[in-house]
Amino acid sequence: MLFQRSDEKELKMIWEVEKDASRSNLVGTAHFFPHSFKTSLTRCLENARIVMFEGPLDQENMARVVNSGLDRESSYHLFDDLDRKTIDKITNELAPACRGRNTFMVLNLRKFRVENPLYDMVKGMKPWLAFFTIWSNFLKKNGWKYSVDLEAYTIAEELDKRIEFLETIEDQIGVLESLTRERIVEFLHRVDQWPELARGYADSYLAGDLERLKSTGLRFPSRHRSVINHRDKIFYENMLGDFKSGDAVAFVGAPHVRGLSKLLREAGFQIKGPPIPV
Repeated sequence: MLFQRSDEKELKMIWEVEKDASRSNLVGTAHFFPHSFKTSLTRCLENARIVMFEGPLDQENMARVVNSGLDRESSYHLFDDLDRKTIDKITNELAPACRGRNTFMVLNLRKFRVENPLYDMVKGMKPWLAFFTIWSNFLKKNGWKYSVDLEAYTIAEELDKRIEFLETIEDQIGVLESLTRERIVEFLHRVDQWPELARGYADSYLAGDLERLKSTGLRFPSRHRSVINHRDKIFYENMLGDFKSGDAVAFVGAPHVRGLSKLLREAGFQIKGPPIPV
């Protein structure tokens, strides 16, 4: 496992944003993580007037995301773009019980046919949903059972905070649909590097090190400059009014902090917290 049983940690990915005596917080999140930040998040949210997240996080909207990634009519399968060696490596990462027998035979009345235990898991999925299904299962297998976004969302609900979203669920689905098959396949081919990438990401996040976090996430399918920059502007426009009023907390994926900080500084805000790369 990449980490032993997860203990609670101190969240360092928090920045204080101030202008004209109005103060708010910008929080860089990790959508999957091996540690909880419950105490830090509770402290951050206790006095918040409004709490903002990238997009809806309730089960109904999450189901809409999954449904949008299904394509039962298509004959395409993500494995069509992968060589046998890569498929076997991914299978071994997610299904260790199959180690030593990369494939197994299923008796058919007419013949033996070779099947892969993950094939049916992602069958009928568009490339982006198949990828995130594989990647999230890899992380969960290695103890990444938390989500900073979901943990913060749950705490905000428990504290009866006003919650707003910076994107619609349609916007978020549009981002997922824009992910290219080429970048997804490229990342899957790097399966040998996944454990190292995951450890590096977790260490960088815990340290509040945005510069190192950027390098560890290099070539992750959703971290394309055009996608990040486009969403930075949307997030900024939708959070600006509440940041001017103060006592707001905005949770965005850590890769967005850099671009948002630039836009906020240009609008006259002062930002205090861990170093933000230029």
